[in-house]
Amino acid sequence: MSTLANSVLVKSIGFGDEKMYIELNSSRVLTVPYTYTKRLENAKIEDLKDYRLIANGLGIHFNKIDEDLSINAIMKDFGNDVKRINISVQESFLDQIDQYAKEHHMTRSALLQKAALEYIAS
Repeated sequence: MSTLANSVLVKSIGFGDEKMYIELNSSRVLTVPYTYTKRLENAKIEDLKDYRLIANGLGIHFNKIDEDLSINAIMKDFGNDVKRINISVQESFLDQIDQYAKEHHMTRSALLQKAALEYIAS
């Protein structure tokens, strides 16, 4: 039986136009399209932002759409292709990123991933 201390837990969630970005306590970011479930797909972003972590971060409950997601299930579906990278940037740039991310209810990792994906798609 595993303990909660050894578990992968949700740290924060960011919301993009087509996907949500779930940052884990392992510093990994899972990119989950809203098409993952019908309730997510049909929800408004404002409804998705009304969430709470359940089971100490093992899952997510979206209050307005009454949807529960398990991090273990999401990792089985989306977690195998995530890789970590290290980049070097000026501290002032990181401060700007952090401020923007905070204003948009995202983590730095989620924001950088979203920006990179949008840049590549353009």
